[in-house]
Amino acid sequence: MNQRIVIIVAVVVIAAAAVVVLSSLSIIPISIPGIPQLMGGRSLPSNGYVYVIGAYPNVPTIISDIVRGSPISGLKSNEGIGSLSSGAVNVILSMIRGNDSFVITHGNPNAPVWLIEFLDPVCPYCSIFDVYNFSQIMPFISSGKVYYIAIYFPTHALGYYQSYLQANATNPAAAAVLLAAFNDSVALWLQWKCIGAAKPGDVINAINYTYINNFIYLVNYVESNNQAYLVYYPIASYSLINKTYPGCQIKLTPQQALNITGSALNNVNEVIPLLIPKQLQNNVGTPMFIIMKNPMKVG
Repeated sequence: MNQRIVIIVAVVVIAAAAVVVLSSLSIIPISIPGIPQLMGGRSLPSNGYVYVIGAYPNVPTIISDIVRGSPISGLKSNEGIGSLSSGAVNVILSMIRGNDSFVITHGNPNAPVWLIEFLDPVCPYCSIFDVYNFSQIMPFISSGKVYYIAIYFPTHALGYYQSYLQANATNPAAAAVLLAAFNDSVALWLQWKCIGAAKPGDVINAINYTYINNFIYLVNYVESNNQAYLVYYPIASYSLINKTYPGCQIKLTPQQALNITGSALNNVNEVIPLLIPKQLQNNVGTPMFIIMKNPMKVG
């Protein structure tokens, strides 16, 4: 039995025990009382897209509806349908075609549907979404029906740096661990990029390995209420990817990591106003999804 299957089996066993706890903490939005749903549904126009802000479990269903040309229904708050502007299309295409440092692609660029995920390798909600939902999306990617595009949005990585700054004056030992967590958080993205360039077929596995490892630490945190698990899982996942893909070992200084996160945020800030309604732009975070018909085939 290979390593990936062993890890997945372990996660499934843990998940069965942890899902109720995680749901009670609103980490997994299985159902959210009081959030209205937009019923009735309509098919996505050729220049349309669906935006999803959050780790909502209906993302695979939305993808399936768009692939099949079925009406889209059941959208919640922080989800909606928009129309692609020429400016948005140009920015997206330039990022992909230019081999942007903050973009990873996987699959068939001629697929009828594109899935863009804004993510952070150490985002807990991204990890939970991946463990619970990505296996439902992967068949669409593998069959050439969906082109997957990941955009680096280091929301949680910067949280470790901010915590480091707060701890540095009073607790140098804790600060050192937080700084390592920050550096390794950013290095994880560069590891994914390296794997995608060296072994394109392995990049999704690397992302899955990272998020499964994160998820195990998150379950341990929920069960023990020991916050050390939240600090150490970026370090542990970084070490795991280093061992699994020794050809893509990355080391960063704090300044290099800061420069990368700053540039990545500038990259996201260019895209968000073109895709997310103004009244929701303060709600953006990770994960966030844009599901659209192939913009190269629009018109």
